Amino acid sequence: MATTFTINGQPYTVNLTDLPPDITLNTFIREHAQLTATKFMCLEGGCGACVCAVSDGQSSWTVNSCLKLLNTCAQLEIVTCEGLGSQQSGYHPIQKRLAKMNGTQCGYCSPGFVMNMYGLLEQHAGRVTMSEVENSFGGNICRCTGYRPILDAMKSFAVDSNIEVPAECVDIEDLNLEPRNCQKFGRVCRASCRRTKLVYGEGSQWYWPSSLTELFDALDDTDDSDEFMLVAGNTAHGVYRRSTDIKHFIDVSGVEELHQHSFEGQQLKLGANLSLTQTMDILKLTSKQAGFEYLEVLCTHIDLIANVPVRNSGTLAGNISIKKQYPQFPSDIFISFEALDVKVLAMEGALDEKEMSLEEYMSDADKKLIIKAFVLPAYPKEKYIYDSYKIMPRAQNAHAYVNAAFLLELESDSKVKSARICFGGIRPDFIHATAIEELMVGHNPFESGLIEQVFTKLESLITPDEVLPDASPAYRTMLACGLLYKFLLKHAPEAEVSGKFRSGGELLQRPLSSGLQLFQTQKQNYPVTEAVQKLEGMIQCSGEATYMNDVLTASNSVYCAFVGATKVGATIDQIDAAEALKQPGVVAFYSAKDIPGRNTFCEPNLGYQAEEIFCSGVVRHSEQPVGVIVAKSADQAQRAVKFVIVSYSNPSSDFKLKPSLRDVFATPTPDASRIVPLAISKLKSVKFSDKPDLEVRGIFEMGLQYHFTMEPQTTVAIPFEDGLRIFSATQWMDQTQSVIAQMLQIKAKDVQLQVRRLGGGYGSKISRGNQVACAASLAAYKLNRPVRFVQTIESMMDCNGKRWACRSEYQCHVKSNGRIVGLSNDFYEDAGWNTNESPVEGHSTFTAANCYEFTDSNFKLSGHAVLTDAPSSTWCRAPGSVEGVAMMENIIEHVAFEIQKDPADVRLANISKKSKMATLLPEFLKSREYYSRKKEIETHNANNRWTKRGLGLSVMNFPIIYIGQFPATVAIYHADGTVVVTHGGIEMGQGMNTKVAQVAAYTLGIDLSHVKVESSETINGANSMVTGYAIGSESVCYAVRKTCETLNGRLKAVRKPKASWAETVEAAHAQSINLIASDHYKTGDMQNYHVLGLCLSDVEVDVLTGNIQIRRVDILEDAGESLSPWIDVGQVEGAFVMGLGYWLSELLVYEGDNGRLLTNRTWNYKPLGAKDIPIDFRVELVHNPRPSGAGFMRSKATGEPPCCLAVSVIFALQEALQSARQDAGIPREWLRLGAPTTPETVVLNAGHQVSEFKLK
Repeated sequence: MATTFTINGQPYTVNLTDLPPDITLNTFIREHAQLTATKFMCLEGGCGACVCAVSDGQSSWTVNSCLKLLNTCAQLEIVTCEGLGSQQSGYHPIQKRLAKMNGTQCGYCSPGFVMNMYGLLEQHAGRVTMSEVENSFGGNICRCTGYRPILDAMKSFAVDSNIEVPAECVDIEDLNLEPRNCQKFGRVCRASCRRTKLVYGEGSQWYWPSSLTELFDALDDTDDSDEFMLVAGNTAHGVYRRSTDIKHFIDVSGVEELHQHSFEGQQLKLGANLSLTQTMDILKLTSKQAGFEYLEVLCTHIDLIANVPVRNSGTLAGNISIKKQYPQFPSDIFISFEALDVKVLAMEGALDEKEMSLEEYMSDADKKLIIKAFVLPAYPKEKYIYDSYKIMPRAQNAHAYVNAAFLLELESDSKVKSARICFGGIRPDFIHATAIEELMVGHNPFESGLIEQVFTKLESLITPDEVLPDASPAYRTMLACGLLYKFLLKHAPEAEVSGKFRSGGELLQRPLSSGLQLFQTQKQNYPVTEAVQKLEGMIQCSGEATYMNDVLTASNSVYCAFVGATKVGATIDQIDAAEALKQPGVVAFYSAKDIPGRNTFCEPNLGYQAEEIFCSGVVRHSEQPVGVIVAKSADQAQRAVKFVIVSYSNPSSDFKLKPSLRDVFATPTPDASRIVPLAISKLKSVKFSDKPDLEVRGIFEMGLQYHFTMEPQTTVAIPFEDGLRIFSATQWMDQTQSVIAQMLQIKAKDVQLQVRRLGGGYGSKISRGNQVACAASLAAYKLNRPVRFVQTIESMMDCNGKRWACRSEYQCHVKSNGRIVGLSNDFYEDAGWNTNESPVEGHSTFTAANCYEFTDSNFKLSGHAVLTDAPSSTWCRAPGSVEGVAMMENIIEHVAFEIQKDPADVRLANISKKSKMATLLPEFLKSREYYSRKKEIETHNANNRWTKRGLGLSVMNFPIIYIGQFPATVAIYHADGTVVVTHGGIEMGQGMNTKVAQVAAYTLGIDLSHVKVESSETINGANSMVTGYAIGSESVCYAVRKTCETLNGRLKAVRKPKASWAETVEAAHAQSINLIASDHYKTGDMQNYHVLGLCLSDVEVDVLTGNIQIRRVDILEDAGESLSPWIDVGQVEGAFVMGLGYWLSELLVYEGDNGRLLTNRTWNYKPLGAKDIPIDFRVELVHNPRPSGAGFMRSKATGEPPCCLAVSVIFALQEALQSARQDAGIPREWLRLGAPTTPETVVLNAGHQVSEFKLK
């Protein structure tokens, strides 16, 4: 029986039994409807790239299409970004504003942001506030922009908007907010066009009950031994992967009884299948009723669960069911409902209803027990106090370290009649702090004596389990105690609480964010230096921009998945894929023995040590690929992986697993064989330039960072005639082409690459993507059919190297004024299992002195690589520079702390008076009111025990070093004079193509609209250098200018004084003048230079939770004469926010006994989100009226340097924590903060003890 799905008003009719029973909406949209604006990324609802909108004819909402199962969509109208607007039909105002307000860089995430905003406006009939908008993007990750311009564009649609909108965008009246309608679809037609059951050939069954009777009939149809799934939002798959053994799928969305809610007397009844969003709407309305005011707190807490599309799909019963199946799940619904003593209406049959406590439901073993509703009682605010808490590693879209909910029932004399003190995130078996509940009864909860007893007992009562990658038991214990203390501080009578303690009772309240961008342009050079929108911005925001996974292929395409090794240090003896090859859809398995040529994805001729495509001997790291499964679908390939059996010989007896830098240095004498000296100082000892007054020693540690590109590692390999056409997400076409050719033992000419654009790179696609490219190419070559390999996020994080972690051991000799007269810095960087792509002898060394003055003999610097049992570390945005600048800035801060001088003054004492920084820094401190703001912070800290503030400063001297070559070709079309440029660089969000077009237009003297930049490929872009190091745009622009100058020279002979450009071109064509030219940039064509930057970060810390807010950031960067100011401002903001993530939230945790990465997905690896960025974000590009000749057309790079300035945030945290420690009575001591400084780090370094928790 055929089923029709409606997408953007178009019907798509399929036989469901021809598709997998658990196919997602995302797969159907992309592979069957072939609509590619909806992206494929994390597959767990954690990134937002896949968001689309659905409507049931009555209302609309957004969903994560990667979680939404297709079989739940037949009654829905589906809308993707293509349906909103396009070049052909005209762009939707959301698409237009996001593009024109510079809210897109790589563009991969842009359609998801557009659809989330569209859904928000649809849900609220077009009337939303700026606060609602800013709160609604927790589920959309952007690694490029730093979020500020995206939020501005979206907030411009709010009813209270004060955002300035470009003149061409004031068309909000054109917004079509009417629900799309189709008479055959929606709730009105359910009775006539729905089915009730479908049986698949392999035995799976789907059911669509519309009543409780039909629901229990479906359950009766399942054997006790069969796995079944009640399908609502399928959001649990984002936490715990859905079992592949499920045979019965029961869609409960059509059971009306489960969607009902009622408010009668003293109880609110909520249907089990209400979505969290629907629940929040009901709670907001009901909270206005007497006795139900507490629902406002519950609503606020639910708003912290996951993100908007997940809350739109996830249901109350679904959340509780996950908790029942996985007791360790830190369910916010459960902890809130348990504290509120919410009752469960459960059913064992269609007519068999009973009321149970949550505890009874959780312990009931009946798998077919159905939750019908939840019953919430009244709690009059005169008699009850309720509050709840959720503390996370970032502001939104994260599960709790610890969550808690507290309900106190008070007698008329304010004594506790009953108490419910509930905590989550402690242990699966710990919910109620029963001893505390009993202790409180009969006492005023705010009695000093009681409070002392409560916290003495609570600290010993709470004994969290130790399960990686969860935060430490010490932190979770302190946090749980801190939350109860926060509750008491907040609700105690004002007279009972010391003024200094009062602010500790509130969580940090984040106001609306805003920004300021300052730059100047040179009108005489337009379109160069003109603030234009990104040329591809509009097609990126409409989803029309093509990425590698959007390349359409023939229907006989196959898909790949890596098989990973699990025994690190062992040697592979045998690989048995026989069982895997029997699995449905599996076509082939390939390993090292199937490679006809060289088994390496790194080119030794380009300075690399060989790294195997497929491991054939010693296993270097966990999940190192040993082979690749090829199947008819990506899901089939992934499922077959577990059936490949790998046999190993045991590691040598002296092998000790060390997956991280910290593991290597965990012993007093690290294994010398793991330490590789790469940049050792020739100095035998430091010669002081003056007699020192003080010695300062320390250790500074920085962790790894995953690049987190929104676009996965992707390759589509297509056999074509006598070779391969490769569409690969690579930053270095030349290397990718070379390794594929040598692997297959064919000529480079037979491997032709094309790269339209990347969805982010940051160094991750320089060589790491070659492993995917080689595997896909091998399969295409062997099978002679198109192959698509899109690596999953888990596989990428397991297999691909990260930013080099770093450890700095320093010894500094200083004068009492802060002047450094001698410095020794031995630093060690985590190489992974080999030293490829090492920054140690490069930017780590080049930036280690930063902008400070040293002699040849008073600074001894030695750099080492450290070999660990992890993937080979790789270049990551500002590689080496982030570490080098941070090491030196940390030393300066430590010196300032020890001599008790202001860090700004110590910097000035060490900067050469002749340098530009000696002028910039004092001006920056003055214009940003540094000293007065420091005094304000001191005043705040003196008056507040539990909230602390700090102001951190960082400065930077970033070297730009030109290397390699980049070709460019420019073609002028005689038909109309338009111009096409192609080059050897890679557009990946940095705005290269926009700058190239501006330079071409300027040099040729034509309008920017005449110029188009085409895909990069290995014909016109042959032999190109890697696009990276922040030099790609300038180098390609140089090549394009040279090429355009050649064309100008040819046109000179036919150019007439009053002739138009088109006439000149036609005249040249008539005379057979060649209108195509090529040239290239090469090393030596431009001078190296330095980029200077300064930053102030102002933070506030909640000492009891460790959460922080960045109140304000000021960045001043020397960008010369920016070629394209909006592009460069965006680069500054994005690089800085990526750096903030490194210092604050991006924690990678390896399991010590097997080397497995435990934080390998969006569930547990947390880049910053939209509500983590600076609340007040100010960026200024330095304008120098007489800039130096350095840089292309006097411009300077912006893509990487600002990443180095983010270290300022931990210096601000240092100041805040020192104040907290002083209040705690701890002796003054420098704190070893590093990357990342998480909430756990903050609390465990704040110095307080639970015994300090008092009201006065």
